[in-house]
Amino acid sequence: MKQAVAYYRVSTQRQGRSGLGLDAQQSAIKSYCQYNGYALIDEVVEIKSTRRYQIRLWEAMESCQKLDAVLFVARLDRLGRDVEQIARLVKSNVEIIVTDNPNATRLTIHILAAVAEDQRQRISETTREALAAAKRRGAELGRNGKKLALKNKRAAEEFAASLMPTLDQLKNKGITSIRAISQELNRRRVPSFTGGQWHPNTVHTLLKRLRPHHS
Repeated sequence: MKQAVAYYRVSTQRQGRSGLGLDAQQSAIKSYCQYNGYALIDEVVEIKSTRRYQIRLWEAMESCQKLDAVLFVARLDRLGRDVEQIARLVKSNVEIIVTDNPNATRLTIHILAAVAEDQRQRISETTREALAAAKRRGAELGRNGKKLALKNKRAAEEFAASLMPTLDQLKNKGITSIRAISQELNRRRVPSFTGGQWHPNTVHTLLKRLRPHHS
């Protein structure tokens, strides 16, 4: 039986303590190993910002080299968001399997990483443009534009309430998970409160704002 080492990465200490994101990664890798004949001999958890050096990732790589094991990650972005770093990883002699795209070759992983980096840059540019537009409309944004200032709370609640019919419609169609809702809102080109795209965390915030309406 082929041996496997799992590498999990969460971006903050809070996610590491709560298991947010970690449980899903563990479930994906353990299920893949179980059904494809891999013995999971080690699990490495990295709690780091995506912009910092991923020390435990390289420890996991060294472990794979010593044990002749395969390195498993749940998604490509868990390896990192830097194309040059991923290029170094795929050039090593360690086999890497991404469970949500297990047939990806080293070349495919490199290409997907480059495409993902380009998309992030485009989203970042779109977000900056949306924040600038919000400021021009008179919206007061919080520090670094990452959270709403207190004076925007009422506007955010009104925006959330305006989306209730759309959310009820999605619910009737069986679209209830946070990730599925974010994907459907983006597919319908429904802008978020800041004018950008939807992500699971922004949908989560939206639903929290709507809880009083459903109580």
